[in-house]
Amino acid sequence: MSKEIIKWDLSLFYKDVDDPKIEKDMKDIEELALQFNKEVKGKLTDENLTPSKLKEWYEKIEVIYERMLNLDLFSSYSYSTTSLDDKVKALHSKVEEFRVKIEEQTTFFELELNKISDKKFEEFLNSEELSNYNHHLKFNRQEKPHQLSEKEELIIQLKDLTGVRGFNKLSTELSSSFTYEFEVEGEKKTLTGPELFAYMYHKDKNVRYRALRLYLSKYEENELIFTHIYNNVLKSWVLETKKRNYITPISRRNLRNEVSDKTVEVLGEVTTKNNTLVERYYNIKKKIINISELRMSDMYAPVGEASLKYTYEEAIEIIKEAVQKFNPELVKITDELVKRKHIDVTPRKGKEGGAFCGYSRQKEYPFVFVNFTGDIDSALTLAHELGHAYHHYYIQQEQTMVNIGSALPVAEIASVFNEIVTFDHFMSMDLSKDDKIALLANHIESNFATSHRQNAFYRFEKYIHDLLDKRLPTTKDLKEAFAKEMKLMFGNSITKIDEDYSSYIFTVPHFLNVPFYVYAYNMSNLLVIALYQLYLEQKEEFIPKYMKLLTVGRSLTPDEMLALVGIDLSDPSFWQKGMDYLSNQIDKLEELVN
Repeated sequence: MSKEIIKWDLSLFYKDVDDPKIEKDMKDIEELALQFNKEVKGKLTDENLTPSKLKEWYEKIEVIYERMLNLDLFSSYSYSTTSLDDKVKALHSKVEEFRVKIEEQTTFFELELNKISDKKFEEFLNSEELSNYNHHLKFNRQEKPHQLSEKEELIIQLKDLTGVRGFNKLSTELSSSFTYEFEVEGEKKTLTGPELFAYMYHKDKNVRYRALRLYLSKYEENELIFTHIYNNVLKSWVLETKKRNYITPISRRNLRNEVSDKTVEVLGEVTTKNNTLVERYYNIKKKIINISELRMSDMYAPVGEASLKYTYEEAIEIIKEAVQKFNPELVKITDELVKRKHIDVTPRKGKEGGAFCGYSRQKEYPFVFVNFTGDIDSALTLAHELGHAYHHYYIQQEQTMVNIGSALPVAEIASVFNEIVTFDHFMSMDLSKDDKIALLANHIESNFATSHRQNAFYRFEKYIHDLLDKRLPTTKDLKEAFAKEMKLMFGNSITKIDEDYSSYIFTVPHFLNVPFYVYAYNMSNLLVIALYQLYLEQKEEFIPKYMKLLTVGRSLTPDEMLALVGIDLSDPSFWQKGMDYLSNQIDKLEELVN
């Protein structure tokens, strides 16, 4: 790994956190919001309202949304890489408060849209002038039974500043402040969390174990704080769910995702039934790496004699070679991201862990965030996030602000697809047998992480949210529930999960940031496996259909979007196809090993 710090250039938004343009933009946005409120509030229910006038108002609020997004992105991107900088923290807090101030002026819009008479609503739906806003109108109407009064909605937004958002900030700042003193081969190093976690892939069993236990020790030392954070954030979700008249805590997320409760349940049932694949694979891995007992610190132990290592630059070139075969246009996007410094690569103190991709200014190139540590997993994670970048790029080229984004079940399609394309390219390279075994094992484990592991997280979330309806969970409750799902997933293949891994619960940010997000990973993963099979069958014929998927954003429901390529989410046997694919990959591994 290069000693050079490869980080974002955020000047597309602002020069730095002291840029006077920030204050000017905030004043402009506030003025636009006040003008919009004065012009539109109370007039959406007028029976004489025309489609052309509503379109004009939509376009005006989109300007506010777009300018607010630019401010939000600069603030959050700065915070994710330098969360310990006081000026950055101050701006992040200021922008969060400002967002609420703007929402006070604009929240009425979607609430009043749902007061439009059914007759008028149908007129708007059938209007050619409002075709760009058709899905937004229908989606907003679905929220009608769960919307509160404007006053209540504003109170929730205000209290979340010091409630949910405040606790999330505390969790992020606390975990990103952790540094670790770790000794390997007689050398003591000061490491960030992501750098220490990279030692989970070390060939030495003892190093892996010490790395995991040291990594989790900081979370165990702060269990009281993390438990308090979890209980407050999750309880807020449960209470608001009841207030909004949702049937269950997950129903609220499912409606936002535009998938039925039944579809999500079937997905979970099929995945849980196939936990035996995880157990089977890790028992095979135990034999391959010649360890009598696997513990959670061995989960990422390298398989085979060779351990693939790449620099960031090498990984970029390999990914470009992979996507060149699929669509050369994606290579151009990758080159632009690198050239414009839109990829933050290097782990460092104050930088959050994990990886993500975020939007940019409209018609511009997105921003990719990774903690690249040089192993094969880092390379495939980079491919994953670049897949998101391709998706974000095409959405922002084709859609206006109300349609920016993706429903969670399809949000991972481009990322996982790109990861599989890159994996297949790796497997086609002139690698040794040991490298191919290592790569295939990594691919299987990555799929388990995206499907079975996220399903275990989903089951944990459901249990804890149900428990919260009765009482506040203790630290013991959280850890035991989490360990129970891990044991169900791994079966008899891994031991001592309770003592080694139960505190890992406090490292998973999705439980706090986006409750019930995790099942979307599983759904997208299995969807992509099916899509990839279609690509292998249809080849060139498939590519334009897939590229069309990347442009629709939120202009279609997931069902409508996937109908473009002939996928039906309501069929349980569809989800089993993904599991059959994983079973075949395990067969291939056994064949290579034998």
